[in-house]
Amino acid sequence: MMQCGIGTARRWRSAVLGMSLVVGLPVVARAQRMECDAADDREVRSLSFQGNHAFTSRDLALRVATTPSGFARRVLRVFGTRHCLDSDELRLDVGRLRAFYRRHGYYAAVVDTSVVALEDGGVRVRFLIREGEPIMIDTLRVSGLDSVTAPLADMRSLDIRQGGVFDITLLQTAIDSIKARLRNNGFPRADVAASYSPDSVRRRATVGLTVIPEARARVGEIRLVSDPVPGESPRLGEGTVRRLLPVRPGDRYSAQALSDAQRTLYQSALFRKVDLRLAPDSLQPAGDTLVTLDVSLTEDYMRQIDTEAGWAVLDCFKDRTHYVDKNFLGAARRLDLTLQFSKVGYARPTSLGDGALCAPRIRDDSTFSRKLNYYAGGTIRFPTLFGLRTSPSLSLYTERRSEFMAYSRMTYIGGEASVTREIAANLPLRLAYSLEYGHTDAQAALICAIFRRCTGQDQQFVTVDRPLAVLSAHLDRIRVDNPGAPTSGTAARLDLRGAARELGSSPDLQFVKGFGDFTVYRGVSAGITFAARARVGAVVSRTLSFSQSTGFIPPEERLYAGGATSVRGFQQNELGDLIYLLRDEPATRQGTADTVYKEVRPDTAEVLATIPVGGNSLVVFNVELRFRSPFYPELLQFSTFADAGDVWQRDATSGRHKASLLFLDGLKWTPGVGVRIFSPVGPIQINVAYNPFGRPAGALYYIPTAKEGFAPLYCVSPGNNIPAPIGASKQHEQVSSASCPATFVPAPGRNTVLNHLKLSFSIGPDF
Repeated sequence: MMQCGIGTARRWRSAVLGMSLVVGLPVVARAQRMECDAADDREVRSLSFQGNHAFTSRDLALRVATTPSGFARRVLRVFGTRHCLDSDELRLDVGRLRAFYRRHGYYAAVVDTSVVALEDGGVRVRFLIREGEPIMIDTLRVSGLDSVTAPLADMRSLDIRQGGVFDITLLQTAIDSIKARLRNNGFPRADVAASYSPDSVRRRATVGLTVIPEARARVGEIRLVSDPVPGESPRLGEGTVRRLLPVRPGDRYSAQALSDAQRTLYQSALFRKVDLRLAPDSLQPAGDTLVTLDVSLTEDYMRQIDTEAGWAVLDCFKDRTHYVDKNFLGAARRLDLTLQFSKVGYARPTSLGDGALCAPRIRDDSTFSRKLNYYAGGTIRFPTLFGLRTSPSLSLYTERRSEFMAYSRMTYIGGEASVTREIAANLPLRLAYSLEYGHTDAQAALICAIFRRCTGQDQQFVTVDRPLAVLSAHLDRIRVDNPGAPTSGTAARLDLRGAARELGSSPDLQFVKGFGDFTVYRGVSAGITFAARARVGAVVSRTLSFSQSTGFIPPEERLYAGGATSVRGFQQNELGDLIYLLRDEPATRQGTADTVYKEVRPDTAEVLATIPVGGNSLVVFNVELRFRSPFYPELLQFSTFADAGDVWQRDATSGRHKASLLFLDGLKWTPGVGVRIFSPVGPIQINVAYNPFGRPAGALYYIPTAKEGFAPLYCVSPGNNIPAPIGASKQHEQVSSASCPATFVPAPGRNTVLNHLKLSFSIGPDF
């Protein structure tokens, strides 16, 4: 039996460190890789564990040096890394496993080995384990607490508890957690001493923890040392640096606050080195209520220019150039200038061989992708506002952007004023006010079907230049272990946007839009991650009524779904209702006098283009299992997924989901598989989803070739009875007040599995 008291805490820590080194030896041994050098070396074909229940075989494999040959070598026997048996290391592996089990409370664990020779000269290695019963904690005492420190040392949220397994690793983790809580709540010198006494015969242990908080303290003097870039003169004054520092004299001491302050200074991109720590004891002031901090900084270069060029499926070639001055006019003001283009190679005047270098799918959108998308703007950001921990910014820009097959937005001049404040740890809130002057172009059929504006004069109402003023709020809460390939944590995002006449918006542009999603990541086992996301959105009238008509909502503010980052069984934006354009001229049926009727037979109609309608309500669900590849696990990841969702118009006179926002019958489920290739620019994703659904019934329109500058729009859905008399243009024009029925269903293709598979490709995380 071993005793360890408060006075011997230092020796106890040394013992723990020594055991950690023994357990950690496989890391060093693995670096040797035990390559096969001699011809008679015996290759390890397989490695397994028998009799282990408390720990998985994968956990145990990480603690031994004996390693099987690589996956490719074991399967193909042609290439790949060979690992051979080292008898000395195998004997050490037995000791490593015994030490591992003992550290986790299994003092009676017995480990043996079995090496089976194979006919091809290789060997099969197996560790035979008899774990035995673990030592349990029958007494757990925590002393040294008062009314302030007792809540911080609450053991109920820790993994070490009375009646649990006596695990030294969990005990040390509990000690570290208590110390961290104390040091994050004003106790800079807090410590915890431990004593324990395990009885391997009775399989019982007594554990005692003594909390030594010392005095609670606040931040006193902050000693600042800021060095310039080598060979350069200082660019930031001491006053500016102190304003940037989130920690101020008088704040309650918190080790976490120092870590957050260090991260904030790094994120400012003004410094290449940041170090915040307690000053040495010899420099601390007399008494225990104040502490002195040392802040050591090294400035970074203040000006930077970056340029990026790439290729994307719906954008063809694109380019982005970004210039930043991190200390514009002094005081750490940041000036960003951005110029970017997309659809280069297809859009005029950059077309190369009619877009031969672009993805063929871009040619489906001859309306909006034929014009170059661009953005030119500048933003100035201030590090603080009136000394408060808030970052305001002002922007001025001009842009043209488009959404595939849906709309294009032309902003001649736009501006935005925003302010960002971290309302809690890693919880930034961004408030913004934007004012744009421009117009939105949309498909004539979309404007007719959704906004009931079908004549040329009515169409101009939608596309006329007018101001759009929006007040918005954006909140992010990201708690993941890896932004590029998360395996645990959560991510939540919330967007609220509203336009009103009182804000300066046109009286015809007034709405409230809400959009949010929540994602959770959980590690199922080593190399397997479960991911799930829920996304909802709605656009309502300014009265916040879900049942009242929303009136005219600009196409760019409507909600769309479908595509590589949404429901992967549908093409971009094509989830929900669709409108169709007829390729060939429809049949004409003579009515009375100068009136005609135009319609098609469904079996002869050929679709020229499909127009996504979008909607004012959206719901999307994604569930996914991600598997690290057994070969090249740092490069490849496979996945199986099931996506579901729908987009609809709540106040529509026909179609799905007429009752309410959450009336969810008709969700479209599309399962599939995918592969991710991790690259420096983000994960490259290729997904194949199975879509069992045919295209929905929708309105069918026809736009004839323009005559004398006028091209009427005709509803030609089967069964429509919309008259088209001679109008002012001397041509047949349909009655604009009539509704085009959604009675056209495109002819389905061959009912084969291959025809139901949808391929999507993207670069960057999907969710």
